[in-house]
Amino acid sequence: MSGFHFPQYEHELFWRYYDHLHAFIAHCGYCLEKWKLLDTVYMGVNYETRTLLEQGDFCAKTVDEACDFLDWLAWDTYEFETSCSNFYIPPPYIPAYVPPVCEIIHYSDHYSRCCPYYISNEGFARLSNMIETMD
Repeated sequence: MSGFHFPQYEHELFWRYYDHLHAFIAHCGYCLEKWKLLDTVYMGVNYETRTLLEQGDFCAKTVDEACDFLDWLAWDTYEFETSCSNFYIPPPYIPAYVPPVCEIIHYSDHYSRCCPYYISNEGFARLSNMIETMD
């Protein structure tokens, strides 16, 4: 499991989710291996998209096949939206809002300063002393 969570909004088309994910990764300077990206996508998609992935036998594909499948799905949902629309849909962009990212556990639902796993230097020293006294 990658430890990085990026949820898809309910009723959000996959191409928008996939584009926001890539923009977020580029904006934050993450360098995810392909399998971590695949895990992040699979764990973050909504029920509708998860159903599409399972119908496409996503988990049985190789890493490269799965990446190609996600690219195809993103392009297919983009074409679907643009064909059903009578107005201009702007090209993908880096969103103005970037979800908070915890630098301690790399989770996108809170900042580092309010992470439940954060231990201050003072707290770490006290914890180390307690462990030493237990020995």
